Amino acid sequence: MKLIGRRQFLKTSFSGLALATLPVISFSQSNPNIVVIGAGAAGLSAMAELNRRGISAVCIEGMNRIGGRCYTDNTTFGVPADHGAHWLHGFSKNQIAEFGKKHRDKFRIYNEPDYSVVYDGKTKVSGDALWDLYKKIKKIRRSIGADEPLINYIPEKLKKNSWFDTVHKIVDDARDLGNFSPYDDNSNWNDPGNGNGLCREGYGTLLAYYRKDVPVKLNTIVSEIRWDGKGVQVVTNKGTISAKACIVTTSVGVLKAEKIKFTPALRPKKYEAFNGISMTISNRVLMQLKKKFYRKFKNDTHFYTKCNSNGAKSPKTFYGLLKMSGTNVSLFGTSGQFSKDLENKGSEAMIDFVLSDLKSTFGSKFYEKYFIKAIATGWANNPFTLGAYSGAIPGKASLRHELKQPVGDRIFFAGEATAGAFSTVHGADRSGIRAVTDLYISPALD
Repeated sequence: MKLIGRRQFLKTSFSGLALATLPVISFSQSNPNIVVIGAGAAGLSAMAELNRRGISAVCIEGMNRIGGRCYTDNTTFGVPADHGAHWLHGFSKNQIAEFGKKHRDKFRIYNEPDYSVVYDGKTKVSGDALWDLYKKIKKIRRSIGADEPLINYIPEKLKKNSWFDTVHKIVDDARDLGNFSPYDDNSNWNDPGNGNGLCREGYGTLLAYYRKDVPVKLNTIVSEIRWDGKGVQVVTNKGTISAKACIVTTSVGVLKAEKIKFTPALRPKKYEAFNGISMTISNRVLMQLKKKFYRKFKNDTHFYTKCNSNGAKSPKTFYGLLKMSGTNVSLFGTSGQFSKDLENKGSEAMIDFVLSDLKSTFGSKFYEKYFIKAIATGWANNPFTLGAYSGAIPGKASLRHELKQPVGDRIFFAGEATAGAFSTVHGADRSGIRAVTDLYISPALD
């Protein structure tokens, strides 16, 4: 199968073509009032809200599926496996989780169990040393009011702790500590919910059902948004859509890379925000193992091994989630620059790295005794995402507010990077509704 992140953009270029020569596409009898660009959680939410308000709209998506970075693979292993978002964050107030709970005939929604196992080499240890260090660094992280790298505030004594590299990857939110601004969380994060939940059928499956009535035009890739005249003209590989306004929900990675050209250009502060609130790197190897491997583990057990990267800026390690929802599939996640470097080497290198560590922990015969199959994600090189989720570069966290500001009363922005609960699916979902509200009170629909 093709791995996510290995498709390439269609090589369609509209530069040098007169707008009048482009075919005009119509998704109904007339061009819609609003174009929603992207069918991830934010785009689906915005389209659903526009439909609810009776506003003519069309939602277009470059990929051949909906969900964006929230996608469940149900075919590779014969059981649900999330390639992207997996945890239902802000669980106590997560509106998508609440929807799943109301549909108990289709979904099993439950609190994430508090199970973890820690290994030092081949020895299973209590984990007390790891969690003690974790709590100390977590406390430091929460106390910082400056928009500076977290690593600058960690005492050398803690950095020399033998568990530091492991803890580094637990607390870095997919951004190495030298490139991680705790100010982003401490000042920008806003979410009424707490705790984490899980969905047995996969978060992607849940999101798809949650928005099952939302119409989307797939394989429709936007290359330019023109707003130099009245309204907007959205240039795609299938023609140009004229509308009164558009809602852009693509990732900040795509916007930073200028995969979508704005004509005329946006204000400089907007591009500064696209660069300052950049994309983190988080990938995972999903691995199916024989059931006998899991005899000693409970469902949804977190798994950590001691990493000895000698204080590297991006330690070479992973976290694990064993026996996901009681299945024989486990998740092994990498993050930061190490994850990007590994992804660039290819899926085989990613899988081999995890297998090598598992052999060091469970014995050299691990592959022969337990392995069935595995796949690896590639979010950094996926042209439709160019990363996993948003994170502020130190010194740039104040720019997060700029991301959601409309342009010219006709270009509106949504997506997880614009949300109070940024980096989450339910945050992205709320941002879509917020963008429609912003649009509704603007002159765009006059």
